[in-house]
This record gives sequence, C-alpha cells and structure tokens, in this order.
Amino acid sequence: MTGAAHLTTGVMAAVLGAALLHALWNSLVKSADDKFLSSALVALWCGVAAFAAALVLPWPSRASAPFIVASALIHIVYFLLVGRLYRNADLSVAYPMMRGLAPLVAALIAFATLGEAPGPIAILGVVILVFGVMLMGASGLAHGRIDAATLVVALANSVVIAVYSVIDGQGGRISGPGALFAFAYNAWADALTALAYAPIVLLLRGRSVAFAFVRDWRRGLAGGLAAFVGYAVVIWAMTQAPIAAVAALRETSVVFAALIGVVLLGEPFQAQRAVAALVILIGVVTLRLG
Repeated sequence: MTGAAHLTTGVMAAVLGAALLHALWNSLVKSADDKFLSSALVALWCGVAAFAAALVLPWPSRASAPFIVASALIHIVYFLLVGRLYRNADLSVAYPMMRGLAPLVAALIAFATLGEAPGPIAILGVVILVFGVMLMGASGLAHGRIDAATLVVALANSVVIAVYSVIDGQGGRISGPGALFAFAYNAWADALTALAYAPIVLLLRGRSVAFAFVRDWRRGLAGGLAAFVGYAVVIWAMTQAPIAAVAALRETSVVFAALIGVVLLGEPFQAQRAVAALVILIGVVTLRLG
C-alpha cells in the first residue's frame, strides 16, 4: 500500500467533508417525486462534470484502466439500487442501512485481496462506527419507516459499496502519484459510468429522461458535482490511509443524512438516533487514535 498507515487530521477532515457532500446528494434524490429518475440525473450530471475535469487532469496510468472499467460497471448497479431504495423508506433510515455493513465488508475484501489490515485500535474504530450506523438505521426499522423488501435492497447495496470501495481504493493508488491522479482516476470512472448508464436510463424511461435532464439541470448539476467531488476526495484519502478506515469514516455521512432528513424533509427523530450519533462520534475519535 502507498501512503500513510493511519488517518491524519487532514485526511480525516477531507473525508468528513466528503461525507457531507454524499449526504447532500442523497437528500436530493430522496426529496424528489421520482427517486429513480432523480438518482439517474445525479449520475448523468456527475458524468458531465467528471468528463470536464478529466480533460484538464493528468492521465491516470494504464494499469488503472481495468479498475476504471470495473468501477463504472459496479456503480451502475449502485445507482439502480439507490433509485429503488428511497421509494418506500425515509432517508434517515434507508441511508444508514445501506451504508452500515459496507466498511466491514470492505475491510474483509481489502484483507483478502490486498493483504491490508488496519491496526487493532483502527479496527475497533471501524467496528464502533459500523455499530453506530446500524443502530441509527435500526431505530427507523423499529418504528416501521422501512419495509422488508427495501431492507434487502439496502443490504445488497452495502455489498456493492464495499466492492467498489476496494476497487477504487486500489485503482486510485496505482493511477499515479499525488491527488491529481486520484481525481483523474475518479473522473474517468464517473464519465464512463454515465456513458454506460445513459442507454439503460433511456430504455427504462424514454424521452422523459432527456426532458428532465434539461428541465432539472440545476438540481442535477448540484447533485452531480457533490457526488463527483465527494467521491474523488474519498479515493484520494484511500491512497493515504487504509481502505477500511476511510470507508468507515465516510459513513459519518449517516449523521448528516439524519439531520437533513429531520430538518429539511420533516422526518421524525427518535432518541435512539441521538445515541447512535454519539456512538459514531466515539468511533471517529477511535479511528483517529488508531
């Protein structure tokens, strides 16, 4: 592995900012009437922003090309599942359930494929964070804010998230030295995702996609930029620290999502979510100590 063996303060701050951006674009999807179309617009506008960035960034290494293709393919599955996820569940419930298991699965995949294992304190931080994320989602499950079918979709997408996290972490590492190459890797992956995803969306929704792409361009561009910049920062962070630690820290986005859901979307807030947020904070501090 290249980069530092633990999370520095700078990397941690960057990932927390990326987590906020991720929660913001997910809230845009949830607040729309058509969840699938909204998630598709984010993906497509993310591709537009990514292609523009790719034109001015350095070329990533040839060795990273297979990772870029693999990342694009699995992100299509991710966006399809996100569009399905928010149909029958609150953002503050569905979001943490989707993100909850991903860091642990990512840690197992990174260990099995890359031989990467964070230190014992960092592993403890990952476990605490995952527990807090799942606790936040479970509060909504207990109050009937998510159905069984949607729960299955959320858990399936956790595995998808874990897989693309490891792919992109390693792809970013071999793309070249420095943050610009990590950003370039993400730019080409996002551009390719949009290029491959567009025909699928058109097949499923027809001309309405083109109308929505133009009509809702401000919303789509805002979500696309948040998705692009937020994940580019995460990929860079995974070149500087263990994938499992970065993946776990990124899931602090569930706290931001819960706050957005309550304040802006009018979703209920239970005491268990406050406890879950405190557990997540403890996990963040433990990760930093690791």
